[in-house]
Amino acid sequence: MNSKLISVLLVDDDEDDYFLTREYFQDLVNWKFNITWCSTYRDAVFQIKNNRYDLYLFDYLLGENTGIDLIEESCGVECEEPIILLTGKGDTKIAVEALRLGAADYLIKSELDSEKLERSIRYALERTSVLKALKHSERRYRRVFEESNDFLFISDLDGNILDFNTSACELTGYSPDEIKLKRIPDLIEEPNFEAQWSGIRDRTIHDFEVRLVTKDSDKKYCLFSASVEVDEQNLYVQGRIHDMTARKQSERERLFSEKMAVTGRLVRMLAHEVRNPLTNVNLSAEQLEMELVDEDQKFYTQIIKRNCNRINDLITQLLQPSSSADIELVESSINKVLDEAIATAYDRVQLKRIQIVSQYSEENFSLPLDTVSLQMAFLNLITNAIEAMEEDKGILRISTRSLGDSFQVIFADNGSGISEENMDKIFEPYFTGKNNGMGIGLATTMSIIHAHHARIDVQSELGVGTSFTISFPGK
Repeated sequence: MNSKLISVLLVDDDEDDYFLTREYFQDLVNWKFNITWCSTYRDAVFQIKNNRYDLYLFDYLLGENTGIDLIEESCGVECEEPIILLTGKGDTKIAVEALRLGAADYLIKSELDSEKLERSIRYALERTSVLKALKHSERRYRRVFEESNDFLFISDLDGNILDFNTSACELTGYSPDEIKLKRIPDLIEEPNFEAQWSGIRDRTIHDFEVRLVTKDSDKKYCLFSASVEVDEQNLYVQGRIHDMTARKQSERERLFSEKMAVTGRLVRMLAHEVRNPLTNVNLSAEQLEMELVDEDQKFYTQIIKRNCNRINDLITQLLQPSSSADIELVESSINKVLDEAIATAYDRVQLKRIQIVSQYSEENFSLPLDTVSLQMAFLNLITNAIEAMEEDKGILRISTRSLGDSFQVIFADNGSGISEENMDKIFEPYFTGKNNGMGIGLATTMSIIHAHHARIDVQSELGVGTSFTISFPGK
């Protein structure tokens, strides 16, 4: 028993056939129908475009046009309700064409009766209901697929990418056509990844930590998940690459801030404890120097005073990282700050015969900057790069670019590189790989960068070089 009122559009240019078909509908006592009749192709097109019906019955012969033409018109306005084609004779080609275009069923007028009509209507409504549910589900999951911030993909077992979402292009920097030519293993830099991928038939890969290499050769920390699925006996891989570079960076920055806070308190306490007796020693040396008559003896008091000043200067340097956040941001040209930092390092560049290549963005960006402290941060990066490169062979490339919502400054050298074990320590206060270093340069740099609400990322390879990327938030 179907208690729902079903609206029907019946299109037939023969009035006698219309009355006969309507009688078959009236014989279906367990159904409720509201039938609208159209006798011309033109009226039918108007009704299809301007009204929604639950069921459509089209006669095949409609003057100069056919029911096939009307099915195409319906598909053009995205009609999803079932269409039944009525034919005067059993023409297989017509039936096949109607079904191919989207008709739910077809009936031969000469063989039509109430029982066949009811069976056809029931089949058409049920089939269309299933198809509409499938389409709705497909649209829903396609929207989830497309709108996900993760790189979602489908590939074959060799890793050739078959389908992907828009986040894939955003994460990798490749265009859609370029991604289609890639294999998943080609995008991943991880020694054990090939072994993981080759065994994917036997086990699911879940949150495997990898480094994804972008088109610009940047490396992003990601979580990789994938599994083998079956579609009509065909095996394929569906997977997800989740970018956690920002999270890793945030964790490093949080740990850095905690270490800086603890170190700052310790340094301030030590500075206070050291400066008090140091002041007494210095005052005593000055008093003793005034009382001494022999100039040879004054030589020793001068040594004491010089070393007291040196200790005081060292304490000032140690305190520097904890006070660098006290800055004033003013709209300034970042290119100008870079040029001033390069000019300050000119003597070192000349002495070591290093080549600096500047590649600035065509647009001269103005950002909220503290030019004095930021120049110090840039100078620290330039100095470190110079010290890491070989004499006469070193090339330091300093470039700027706009990327998405951020503006980046990149320092890339071809120096000795940083070992994997030291990568997580280089920004720690007082950690240094230099024999005569104090380990406060990069710590000061990071503190200044954070004070500008920016972030700094580093990528390095031993024997190849190091790249520092500073990302400033856009306006």
